[in-house]
Amino acid sequence: MAIRFGSILERGLGSAFYCWVREPLEEGGERFRLEDPERFWQVSWSQRKYTEFALARYVKPRGMITVSLRSRETFRYGVFQLNARLPDWGPEGPMLWFGFEAEDLFGGGVAHFMLQGSTLKAFAGAWLIPLSLRLPAPGDLAAERHTYTVKVHRNIALWFIDFKLVAAVALVDSEQPLALHEGEPYSVGATQLRPGSSLAVLIDIDGGPIDREWVWDDLHPWSIRVLDGDEQPNLVLKLYRHSSEDLVEGLLRGPVVSHPIPAAGSEVEIALAADVAGDARVEACSLSGEWFELEELELRAGRPLRWRARVGAPFIRVAVEPRGEGRVKLAEAYVS
Repeated sequence: MAIRFGSILERGLGSAFYCWVREPLEEGGERFRLEDPERFWQVSWSQRKYTEFALARYVKPRGMITVSLRSRETFRYGVFQLNARLPDWGPEGPMLWFGFEAEDLFGGGVAHFMLQGSTLKAFAGAWLIPLSLRLPAPGDLAAERHTYTVKVHRNIALWFIDFKLVAAVALVDSEQPLALHEGEPYSVGATQLRPGSSLAVLIDIDGGPIDREWVWDDLHPWSIRVLDGDEQPNLVLKLYRHSSEDLVEGLLRGPVVSHPIPAAGSEVEIALAADVAGDARVEACSLSGEWFELEELELRAGRPLRWRARVGAPFIRVAVEPRGEGRVKLAEAYVS
């Protein structure tokens, strides 16, 4: 199963997406109604220049609460990728949702992006309380095209912007969602209720004042790729200092703690090397957000340290206490 430019060019938008709208009723309340996706997603196959199409508009007309595109197919452990400029609707504008969602109101599960105003978030989990995380995002979302990716694995979902990790979520069943960290270098959290392994695609314009039209002017089938993915991640991470864009690699003058590393049942390998001796601790995070020690290790000067284990906790991290000043030559994690 796939959503690709070529198949839509051959068979039309309706071959890949159905569309429903939500609209108010004169007597009060509202209703859902099936619609033709080409009424709201207006595209041309002519280009002003390569990948700049003459028409690439997604519209929520005046008088409608929601316009929703949903894929006809579902994707098992899916990979969603979009290359586009996002709309600048201001703080009072509607919400824009794009990524994976089983069905409306988060039923069955979600793993997607949500834009409102200038704030971009990741949503994950299932009803009634999905996890919401503010993402570290570029400041030119409307001015420049960026590539937005969501990858859903069995126990972990990952969000990327321009191929840089911006969020990692442990997909678990627990008593409440955990927003462990929001912001640089990437946001981390755990769901209250994990989503299903097979999810559909959604692209929604939802809410905002209904007395005017809302237009996203850079959405074209060329810019979307959706494929089945992999059950297990294959993530290679440079270790960052906690809540910082600075890497653990580099000058080491005192104790340092890494940013959380997603685990949640995956096999995690840590690789460390420094030119100064010291102690290293691998710590795990509980669902209350507290950290506890898994194992203490000896870091020998000039000798690589490797630690590997299958970890059930949502996240782990590494703490290093050097015996003097030196440099960290290698600090990476491999999650599979």
